[in-house]
Amino acid sequence: MNNPFFEFVIVCVALSFAYKLLVTWMRTRALARPSDEPANTALLERLSQLEERVRVLERIVTDERFDLKQQFKDLAS
Repeated sequence: MNNPFFEFVIVCVALSFAYKLLVTWMRTRALARPSDEPANTALLERLSQLEERVRVLERIVTDERFDLKQQFKDLAS
């Protein structure tokens, strides 16, 4: 009973079962995960705050008066 076709069929059936087992395991694992929605909402809010701070800092640094004040500070030093 050393038929290569028989061995090929057995390997195909085994791979099929392994694939289905893996897919089922991945789906149940994904469903069992707790929701990250509150953490995501908090992180998005924090990101929004940081973006606003960067915008304000960019306005300050690109303002002509800031450059003038910096030059006065450099002269005073």
